[in-house]
Amino acid sequence: MLVTVRWRIASGDSDLWDYRRVLYAYFAADDKEILYIGKADRQTVRERRTRSAKKNFWDDLEKERNIYETIARVGEIYLVERRKLSRELLLDVESLLIKRLRPWGNILSRSSRISRPGLRVRCEGDWPLERREFYDTG
Repeated sequence: MLVTVRWRIASGDSDLWDYRRVLYAYFAADDKEILYIGKADRQTVRERRTRSAKKNFWDDLEKERNIYETIARVGEIYLVERRKLSRELLLDVESLLIKRLRPWGNILSRSSRISRPGLRVRCEGDWPLERREFYDTG
């Protein structure tokens, strides 16, 4: 199953902050490192970004890494096959990207995840990393 994630930068008053059922990612200001990948399902990207929702992440990022500025991106999910985007599929896409990219701020999903063999995720749009396709081999 192919899932395409089209990424766009969320800045200022962008309406992307109010999206749900999407992925979001924080990158270092130089775009060379992905720091965190998350999903906004029941909450908006804006609600997930709040300092209180991710207090340890933001505090640790500043204290341990001396990073005070990030670039936020929102990834809309497109399914090639006529399927509905379920919460489980959104979680599986997030989990696969975390497993393959190993962002600094994602600790739990790095080592263990439920696999969905045959899942292929393609990142398009404003995706700054060289690697754009990820496969779940089971």
